[in-house]
Amino acid sequence: MDMAKHNSILQMNTGKLSRDEAGKVVALRILIILLADIIIGSLLDFVRADATREYNFVFNVCPWLTWVFGVICAASAGYFVWSLVKKVDTRRYPMTPAMTFALCLFLFAIVLLYKYLTMVMIMSAMVIASVLFAVYYIYTNLLY
Repeated sequence: MDMAKHNSILQMNTGKLSRDEAGKVVALRILIILLADIIIGSLLDFVRADATREYNFVFNVCPWLTWVFGVICAASAGYFVWSLVKKVDTRRYPMTPAMTFALCLFLFAIVLLYKYLTMVMIMSAMVIASVLFAVYYIYTNLLY
């Protein structure tokens, strides 16, 4: 076996990310968060635009979505715990189990508390959470 080929295989399996690869992964994660914000915000704005549509959403769709997002949130929590227990290396994943769980938990909270929260509160929480995630991923990329 050629030594150069053997060394390149070993370097690929170490799991170490180059600065360029880490930057691409962070950019993908931030874009995923931004895309989720745009989709959620657009859907909420669409629902709130018409009183009849909002009434139907609150009384017909929200109870079903609460169960759906509750089950999805429980499944993503299980996946998150499983990845922590198995010590899965998620450095290369564009969407980590923690991001999946946070997004599902946020969607579950929105449909659960939709009647009690204002649009400004929901959008503010979305923007604050997104900025915190982005700062976290940029911070860990620059320092580690």
